[in-house]
Amino acid sequence: MIRKIKSSLWLKIFLLLTVLLFAVSLLLYGTIMAVMPASYRYTLTTNYAGQLSQLITDLEYQSVDDATQKIYEFCINHNAGALLSGSQTSFTFGREILDEQEQDSFQTASSVLALADGTYTLQIMMSARTVNQLTETFWRLLPIIGIAVLAISLIVSCSVTRLLTKPILEISDISKRLTVLDLTWRCDTSRTDEVGTLALNLNTMAARLDSTLKELSAANEELQADIEKERWQEKLRVDFFRAVSHELKTPITILKGELEGMIYQVGEYKNRDTHLRQSLRTVNDMELLVREILSASRMAGNDFTLTLSDVDLSQLVRECCRKWQGTAEDREQVFLSEMEDGCICRGDMALLQKAVSNIIGNAVTHSPAQAEIRVKLTGNTLQVRNSGVSIDSADLEKIFEPFYRVDHSHSRDTGGSGLGLYIVKTILERHGFSFHMDSTIYEVCFTITF
Repeated sequence: MIRKIKSSLWLKIFLLLTVLLFAVSLLLYGTIMAVMPASYRYTLTTNYAGQLSQLITDLEYQSVDDATQKIYEFCINHNAGALLSGSQTSFTFGREILDEQEQDSFQTASSVLALADGTYTLQIMMSARTVNQLTETFWRLLPIIGIAVLAISLIVSCSVTRLLTKPILEISDISKRLTVLDLTWRCDTSRTDEVGTLALNLNTMAARLDSTLKELSAANEELQADIEKERWQEKLRVDFFRAVSHELKTPITILKGELEGMIYQVGEYKNRDTHLRQSLRTVNDMELLVREILSASRMAGNDFTLTLSDVDLSQLVRECCRKWQGTAEDREQVFLSEMEDGCICRGDMALLQKAVSNIIGNAVTHSPAQAEIRVKLTGNTLQVRNSGVSIDSADLEKIFEPFYRVDHSHSRDTGGSGLGLYIVKTILERHGFSFHMDSTIYEVCFTITF
């Protein structure tokens, strides 16, 4: 029970108010019980003294009969007893009061009267019975008053406690929800007292906490995205270097074998001039591959910046077409171009020229004889189509990965290093241009929107 009281604000206030109200009420009743009889006694005594003095004045030189009549009326009105005694006779008024003189009387007065037939002594005693009855009545009513006071105290305490603690309990309940980060609840702020201020402060704190948590959540999501991006980039780097190692391993092995054969003059390698030319071609291929690797690595770096300017797309695409048109004719392909004049975009001219050249070069080198190569620039959209080839959907999803080739044999005779489209992708993404490659059973189409 004590533990429950300690943990409940409602019970604490209820019990405290009940005890205080009950104690104050009993104290007030005790004060009234003590003061009222004394006050009543004082009032009676004050009135009695004045009227007694008036009575003695009125009795002077009266006859005995008149005096006894007035004394009798006085005793009746004031619940008193009187004894009028002379030299030869005496009169008694209120015998029972006189008999109780020692225990109940509280005012006794004696006076010498000069009446018409002689001198008399008047002794008057006032009874305390009324005052004692008043005190006894208070004591008899004490249990009833106590029960009534306790009942009223309980009712008032319950009402006042509920009125005082209801907003606090509501705030406490909402604060419990806030501890589990349920920030959708708000306290009633219609009050203008300290409780209303507390509710307003709690609402402000909850709103700020909710905003902070949302910011932290957004920051955490952004951090997780950055971590995932970093992991993905790390995986790309690992895959890239693994692919680089694989691509360089083959020409280095070939070059090493040729050099060893020429050094030791084994078999056909005795003819050093012929194999030196082959070694030079291998070194040239390795040089080209290293350049492409360095170019791709440089553009993929975070510190890479574009040199932006207004680029004449029409002129740029024409130059790339002239570069590859001769190769297409040597391969007995049909090369067609259709371009609008005045197509301008904002970008790095050298990189865009490399990207467009790679796209057209891929179309030429991966198409068979009699294939049709069509380059079309309309507005800010460039399309490069080459017929006679087709790419599976599975290959289309990976074709922009570094060192990926549709020809899984990785033969130098049927493809390049596998970095061309990866470089194209990197350049276009750096510029923010959209692009995609589509394939049908008849042709492949590369589309760029500048």
